[in-house]
Amino acid sequence: MSASLLKHIFSVRIMLSALRDRSGVVTVETAIIASVLSGMAIGIVDFSLAYSRQSEMSNAVRAGVQFALVRRPSIGPSADEQESIISLQTIRQAVINSSGFLESDPGIEKLDASIFCQCPDTQPVTCVSEPGVALACTNRRTFLQITLKNDYEPIFNYPLVPETIKLEASNSVRLN
Repeated sequence: MSASLLKHIFSVRIMLSALRDRSGVVTVETAIIASVLSGMAIGIVDFSLAYSRQSEMSNAVRAGVQFALVRRPSIGPSADEQESIISLQTIRQAVINSSGFLESDPGIEKLDASIFCQCPDTQPVTCVSEPGVALACTNRRTFLQITLKNDYEPIFNYPLVPETIKLEASNSVRLN
């Protein structure tokens, strides 16, 4: 037998013995499973944080609506414009105070408190009439709507998930 043939036979035996040896299989399988499970756990935690933020936003908006119901702000047809502005700012501040994540003034694009009026037949109307112009209905209803928008940035970038998740909470209440 030639030396190259012996080397070939020897290398084939080494490869066959390596294939039969199962001593590191458990370690490799554990490493693969641990990496998959840790990736899933991080994703679960990340999306739980986003859900928690959404819940905080809903609670803050609800607190603003409750504040408006208890305090009965000067909003609507009977209030002048300056009183309405001060009342809406007070309601916005109540939402900010009840949330732990909003800065001092998030801006109107992130936190909006607005009023709107409707007739009983759900036809939207203006809340305040202009001088000399009759209102569409005499028994209009005044509503307050609070909308809170916030962006959540996940810890990691996930496939098919945008880099920024847009969260929104909104609530409205009839004031009269």
